[in-house]
Amino acid sequence: MFVGNGFDIHKHSPDRKLFLGGLSFDGDGFIAHSDGDIILHALADAILGAGGFRDIGHYFSDKSPENLNLDSKKIIEKTMSLISKKQLKLNNVDVTIVAQKPNLSSYISEMELSLSSILDISTDRIS
Repeated sequence: MFVGNGFDIHKHSPDRKLFLGGLSFDGDGFIAHSDGDIILHALADAILGAGGFRDIGHYFSDKSPENLNLDSKKIIEKTMSLISKKQLKLNNVDVTIVAQKPNLSSYISEMELSLSSILDISTDRIS
């Protein structure tokens, strides 16, 4: 069993769309080179770390024009491809969001379904 830990933080921007867990929401998004989905970024870092890979910045540099406004689901696709090559399989994930706004409690189930689809694991393995 391998365990990883990921963390991501960005400043809010009223000029950016808010993406969390592969979904878009009303509210201020995050200043980022990609779409700024902090949930998917933290998960990618955790999965990469658990698999013994370098961090997300190594694979998706914020200096690269090809990553500008990149859909973070592509980051997860690449991450899952890397662990698959080592014959590793994702078992479960736990995500903690620290935010004053927006209130996400009514979106938890929707985000779990989205993450289940993106990560190819059942919702009972997502917290």
